[in-house]
Amino acid sequence: MKLPTIIKTTFVVTSLALVYIHLQMQIIDLAYQGKDKEQKIRYLIEENGSITYSILTYKSAHNLGVKMLAENSDMRFLDSDSIVSITASEDVFEQQPTNQQIEPPKKSTSLLSFLSFGSQAEARPQP
Repeated sequence: MKLPTIIKTTFVVTSLALVYIHLQMQIIDLAYQGKDKEQKIRYLIEENGSITYSILTYKSAHNLGVKMLAENSDMRFLDSDSIVSITASEDVFEQQPTNQQIEPPKKSTSLLSFLSFGSQAEARPQP
């Protein structure tokens, strides 16, 4: 081989090696960035759980009762003097709704009953 061919070949091989090393460095850098993002996500999930627990604690009946019974609280339980009793006439209790729905007749075929796994759910008015 001649000297210019060896120099060109060396230059090409060196250039390819540098490109390969650069790509490997980018891969490692992206791996570190991904690991940092995973740590940040774990931290945010933990923080979210902590905040959710705090919110549920503040909404709990125990916490509201403690705040209500605190010495400086303006809240208080209802007294028997604050409760008003209302008497209704007998007409209100005897009145029945007039617009009751009429149930359509059920059609059943052997093929449909074979393929169905259960009865169809229906909403019915309570008497």
